[in-house]
Amino acid sequence: MKRNVILLLGMVTLVTLSMMQAAAALDVIKVGVVGPLTGQFASGGQSQLYGAEMKAKELNASGGKYKIELLVEDDASNCDQSVNATVKVITQSKVVAVLGAVNSPCALAMVPITKRYKVPQFTFGVGTAITKQGSEWVFRVAVAAPSQTRTLAEYATKKLGHKKIAVLYSNDEYGASMAEGFKKALENMGLQPAAYESYPVEDKDFSGQLTKVKSSGATVLYSTGSYAASALIAKQAKQFGLGLQLLGDTGNAHPKFIELGGEAVEGAVIVEPFTPADPDPKIQEFVKKFRGQYNRDPDGWVAEMYDTVGIIYDAVTNSGKMNPQAIRDHAASFKPGNGYKGILGEWYFDKEGNANFSLYKVQIKGGKKVILER
Repeated sequence: MKRNVILLLGMVTLVTLSMMQAAAALDVIKVGVVGPLTGQFASGGQSQLYGAEMKAKELNASGGKYKIELLVEDDASNCDQSVNATVKVITQSKVVAVLGAVNSPCALAMVPITKRYKVPQFTFGVGTAITKQGSEWVFRVAVAAPSQTRTLAEYATKKLGHKKIAVLYSNDEYGASMAEGFKKALENMGLQPAAYESYPVEDKDFSGQLTKVKSSGATVLYSTGSYAASALIAKQAKQFGLGLQLLGDTGNAHPKFIELGGEAVEGAVIVEPFTPADPDPKIQEFVKKFRGQYNRDPDGWVAEMYDTVGIIYDAVTNSGKMNPQAIRDHAASFKPGNGYKGILGEWYFDKEGNANFSLYKVQIKGGKKVILER
């Protein structure tokens, strides 16, 4: 009898431990992070990861019921790797949401996967096609290309007084979306680009395109693509003796644009949803914390992913359900005046899944950003 009691107690203990372990597992919110941590666009991938990581650390230290676990996959900006990584984190790691990809073409390639498995995808890729695939599972946590470029074009013409603007863009989903949006914005004001030139994403020599820009008589150059390419274009334009006003979208808002461009990007005007130049105490506290952890300034991508992890966490805590559907429904429920309050302000998404933020207009002066307008 005594032996049976001991066996029974042992079994009860094992079952209890198993239940405790299962309960503990249920308390972990697994989030996939797919983006480049190596290669040409690694700095963008770091911004994505650092923003998510910073918020996860804060939430995990808050003593709440749930913990965030990030399952990170390096896609090296290779879209096949993005797709494979997305399948992996969904089917093997059982994530309830996916962040990524950084590059618009790769984010677009992931959309059919997240739609098939019914897992919400949060991306700051701004390529127009990303949210036009008929998927209710993709959310753009950035200002879409048409809104960015309209803001930039209107500021350049109406506030800076320029009418002859050249456009130089990378021939991928990101560059094409931005260039098309900018051209349409000019057309709506009765203008046409003075020059409209594309370049392959791997190019390093832009002399052919800049020769056409020079002959066009343009007074402004809007270059869009990677921040590394835009910085190189600025340097080569200076070597050509082109004293042009430079314009940039959020792709050029990364600190690396200033670092790589140096004196050549002085005076450039950029739009971005977040800027470390904002004197707001809340923003400055965020900037201080980020600098302390990562030894550089945060950019808009950092802020977007920081808030996105907060949205995912709130979806689980508010619903008590740790599943993709609850997270998707929570994000889709946001409305103006009743959205998620984050470092970027109030979040809500339109019917296609696009976030809506106002954009700062900043200028690079003395190697730092100065706010012109918001």
